[in-house]
Amino acid sequence: MLQVKNLSGGYSDINILRNVSFSVSRGEMFGILGPNGSGKSTLLKMISRVLSIKHGEIMIDGRSLQQYSSKKLARLLAVLPQVTSEVFPFTVKETVELGRYAHQRGLFQTWSPKDEAVVQEVMTLTKIKEFQGVSLQELSGGERQRAFLAQALAQEPDILLLDEPTNHLDLSHQKGLLDQLKRWTRQRGLTVVTVFHDLNLASLYCDRLLLLNEGEVVCLGTPENVLNETLIQQVYKTVLENHPHPEVPKPNMVLIPEPEWGERTTLDENYLSRNDEGVMFHSPIPLKTIASASRGSGLGWKEKFVISKGRLFIEKNEKTVEMQTHSADQIYTQYAAYDEEGFSILIILTADCHLNYFHTWLFINGQVSENTLIESLASALEGKQTALKEKLRPNGWEDGIVVAATQKGENLTTGRPSSKLGQTILKGMQDCSEKLCNSIKSSLSN
Repeated sequence: MLQVKNLSGGYSDINILRNVSFSVSRGEMFGILGPNGSGKSTLLKMISRVLSIKHGEIMIDGRSLQQYSSKKLARLLAVLPQVTSEVFPFTVKETVELGRYAHQRGLFQTWSPKDEAVVQEVMTLTKIKEFQGVSLQELSGGERQRAFLAQALAQEPDILLLDEPTNHLDLSHQKGLLDQLKRWTRQRGLTVVTVFHDLNLASLYCDRLLLLNEGEVVCLGTPENVLNETLIQQVYKTVLENHPHPEVPKPNMVLIPEPEWGERTTLDENYLSRNDEGVMFHSPIPLKTIASASRGSGLGWKEKFVISKGRLFIEKNEKTVEMQTHSADQIYTQYAAYDEEGFSILIILTADCHLNYFHTWLFINGQVSENTLIESLASALEGKQTALKEKLRPNGWEDGIVVAATQKGENLTTGRPSSKLGQTILKGMQDCSEKLCNSIKSSLSN
């Protein structure tokens, strides 16, 4: 539907864009990314013929852009530019009606029932029908944005060019707009080319992405290919990480703020409390955590870790991980700390005398990625399996496990058994499990 070949140009004698090439298929949602000054808006202006081409060619539906009359081009292509504060005192409906100009015929233009039907439909779709008699000057930035979007849609274009369409919209209207555009690409074959500043919105909604930097193409491909952590850091010159979206298979870029320099917190047994009803570890800071438990499972930031006898030990909240014993037997707990060069680990194990449950808490004084958390959890499970392989356990036991890190100190890149962290976990699980089992045996013999 759209082909851009070796495009160069910009303003006066300055080439903002240099040798840009890409194509967009009918029914595709295509995103353009890049830092400020990379040429995103300039590219849209050249496609919409606001700026002239110095070198290269733009083809729309198989024909050169220059072969279209202004009116014919307006039937094929609509543009939603960045919304400014300066607007004419038109009503919303008058503004939307301007989108039908390309479909008018003859010297004395007539307003047809179809024109009215299209205007009413797009006002309904963009949720501005209630404002149709209101002046643009009285609208908020987000409402004005939706009015101009309705104007563009009233053209019934084959290609829709959008320059930061979500810039003035709240979260609800951002999602509503992008969901609607995505639906139109599938149902109506609308081709959408849109500039994004928000990398994660582009990742969620676009089929392919074009990454520009200093007027040149850096990368073109699927969101998974373009939103590469190393590449994005180089282009945007900032620190971020790629954390896959929790609900859909899309990359999710997370900004990493500059660390707060303060007193370093070391987790030790001083934060552990025990009584006849349960065990609790209350961290003074939120910990990056992976857990398998009755409540609080999964990845997240947690502060309280609780084991209780068949009922809530403390009030439930999002920062708590809770494991239950479902047993009236005595609770046995063993802990041990292991100091290594650059990091330390506190291991806390809890069980009853019959090993109906064997809960594991592992607290790392160090900085880890999600991958390292998962590898550390696997190492802890391997260590527990080795330590308990000769022990008789009843059927149907459900063990809980927590691996949590302070995110302060040395960066630990892996928790595999072959690593220093993994070896420390395996050794600690073996030693601590043996001490816990000996403690249970000794208690029963007395």
